[in-house]
Amino acid sequence: MSSENMRRAEKALDEIFRQLNEDDIHKQIDEPIDAVFEDFTKRLEKMGEENHPSEVFTEFIRRVYTDGLKAGWHVVNAGATSLRLLENHYQGLWSDGYCAAVLDAANSAMGGVCFVLAQLAEIVKNTERQEYVQAVFARQINPSDWPLRCEIVRILLDRYDPLFSSMLKECPPSQLVDEIPALTTAIISSRNTAHKITT
Repeated sequence: MSSENMRRAEKALDEIFRQLNEDDIHKQIDEPIDAVFEDFTKRLEKMGEENHPSEVFTEFIRRVYTDGLKAGWHVVNAGATSLRLLENHYQGLWSDGYCAAVLDAANSAMGGVCFVLAQLAEIVKNTERQEYVQAVFARQINPSDWPLRCEIVRILLDRYDPLFSSMLKECPPSQLVDEIPALTTAIISSRNTAHKITT
């Protein structure tokens, strides 16, 4: 590979690792959502249970995106967004999906609406994190730049050799170019685990 491709690959990887710093992502995504959750549930406790769960879910989603994430775009229909997120990701006490969330919200013995909102906050965090990670890769790696993608794989396999199985290391880089996000995520996860153990 040319030294120019190697330089470009190193630069792209450095930027990917910088932007995927767990502490920064936590501050940018998790902390604002947690703050909205705390504030929202405190206000909810003072108001009592006068609102239907669907209204509570809708208002929570609106607040998360406007006050928490300060999204550059406006949630056109917070009700539809909350319904979609809960239907696709909610795992209830006895069932899954939106209907289960409404039933769980009515069950104050099991945590009620706060239980559902806590899970909804986690759903939004996971969704936002996935979108953020995808955007980082999309900005740094042009999918049509085959030489760059091959060089990135080569660098990852060489630099982080102990993390990968011998079977994976035997693959030519060209077979792994579509796995750059998975390889990079595995490296970051290993780094984060090592950091937690040693601190």
